[in-house]
Amino acid sequence: MNKTIRTIAGVAVMVGALSAIDVSSHAQQGDQQQATLPTSKGELIARLHETGMSRGAARRIADRSLPALVLETTVRDEASIPAGASKIGGLPDLAKDVAWPTRPPYDGATSLAEAYRKEAADALADAGVVPPWLPAEEGRKHVEERRRQRAEAAKATREIMEKAGADKGVDFDALTAPTSPEHAAKYSQERLAMADAVSSAFPLSFIGQFDLATLSKAPGFDKSLPDHGRLLLFHDYWQNPATFEPRSAVGVRLIWDQTPVSSLARAPLPAKLADVARLSPWTVFKPAAVSPRSVVTTIPVGDASWDMLQIDQEAASMYGDWIASLGWPTDDGNRNHQLGGWPRAIQNGMQSTSQLASNGIDAGRPEAYQSDAAKRLLADAKDWKLVLQIGRDQAVGLDLPGAFYVLMREQDIRDRRFDRAWLIYEQD
Repeated sequence: MNKTIRTIAGVAVMVGALSAIDVSSHAQQGDQQQATLPTSKGELIARLHETGMSRGAARRIADRSLPALVLETTVRDEASIPAGASKIGGLPDLAKDVAWPTRPPYDGATSLAEAYRKEAADALADAGVVPPWLPAEEGRKHVEERRRQRAEAAKATREIMEKAGADKGVDFDALTAPTSPEHAAKYSQERLAMADAVSSAFPLSFIGQFDLATLSKAPGFDKSLPDHGRLLLFHDYWQNPATFEPRSAVGVRLIWDQTPVSSLARAPLPAKLADVARLSPWTVFKPAAVSPRSVVTTIPVGDASWDMLQIDQEAASMYGDWIASLGWPTDDGNRNHQLGGWPRAIQNGMQSTSQLASNGIDAGRPEAYQSDAAKRLLADAKDWKLVLQIGRDQAVGLDLPGAFYVLMREQDIRDRRFDRAWLIYEQD
């Protein structure tokens, strides 16, 4: 479950129950052996033709393909990774006079903090523990109310599963049992820490750095990117703000650093991140060396540039199945990260979301797309292109059930305005 989604106990119980019997198509495919991305246009055309697609349609798809680098990771000791080298996780290499990137408090921090504190109170109440910061009588009533909500949710879940004939062998008592006080206390402590963090300046987690001088020598390198210096990505991975909201902009920093390697220093971990790392694994990640592999990528189904392919419905169906056979950036393994090319999209609309949110429009509201201002903006949504994809990487500790996509407008890439990058998070 996306940790940015807030749920009451009843919904959480129902989702937990249904997850036992309802597995998404992406998850089902994740259990199968996934094909690798092609390494040339010729291979791409041949593999598409093997699906039954006409060579004409396959060539049209290949004509719109883009080179990219899959960034495969190998966990290493921090000291074994040279200064300035490509890496994911660990500590960044920064100029000696450059501070670790920090975000300001989020817009609407008061309401965000209140939501976290409610989650902290609910977690304790679900374990039968009165939240110690509440008055005794108020806390007791809260525990009773949460118990009532859980009972109602459990009853509704059982009825749904019985009607669906999916209740056989299900231990409902275990399914709806309250959390242990120890687990609830730990969860509550983290939620209270998150409430404090959204309301104050806080250092961003270091996701990775990418040595462009070295990577640019690979055939799959995106030639629109600089061929020197490093790209460094920092993100508020712990909070993981809703990336369709304009206020999420402060939670990401993409930096193009041209500091000579001889002037770099491995930055120490900020104290605030070190403190939070004791509560949550989603703040500091294991260092991993990066090995690039050149590939050819194709337009995702539903992309803003989809119409450029000009393929019929039958070919589109074959193409969709072929794309699915490649797997998703949430699969197990170490090959879910990518520099440049077309993204391995989990959902549709990342370009539209980037275009609206970066222009101050909340793209999480369906009605937002209907305004005249939004329609004018969406005409240029296809200008956004992938710079970097960061997928799931359990060995490193990047273990959210989704992927991050860093996008930029083509003109901003040409102008080297990496401060204008937008980050999108997608999951099933």
